[in-house]
Amino acid sequence: MATYDLTAAGGTTGHPSNGRTPYLVENTIDIAAINGDSGAAQNDVLRVLDIPAETLIMEAGIEVITALSSSVTLDLGITGGDVDRYVDGDTNATGFSAPTATARTIVASADTLDVLVLSADSTAGKIRVFAVLCDVSGIDETDRNTDT
Repeated sequence: MATYDLTAAGGTTGHPSNGRTPYLVENTIDIAAINGDSGAAQNDVLRVLDIPAETLIMEAGIEVITALSSSVTLDLGITGGDVDRYVDGDTNATGFSAPTATARTIVASADTLDVLVLSADSTAGKIRVFAVLCDVSGIDETDRNTDT
């Protein structure tokens, strides 16, 4: 049995200059301005953040800046996927949503993070949606580490 060292140049001390850095994206949404200033209806989906392909979503959340209409709850998740992956049934009280335990995911192809308006219509409120992302696309996607 043989051992092959296929690690790239650089060693094990420090971080390479081409190392990736997580970054924050955010969007502030005025709920009252949606749908011609009539607000969001129950079960409306609000696409709020674009996520590039090959991105690790490390965490995401909602900060309620101004409370929404009474009884409204909010979910935050991925388009066509787990609609409450990051926030599940936030009560719309002013402040930050509680993070879920299942947050991290890699988005293979471009997608969006969506807020789902639940339990009631809302004609008021302002939210800030944020996500901590990291590019995980290949830096040097070559075939140099193959036998051929």
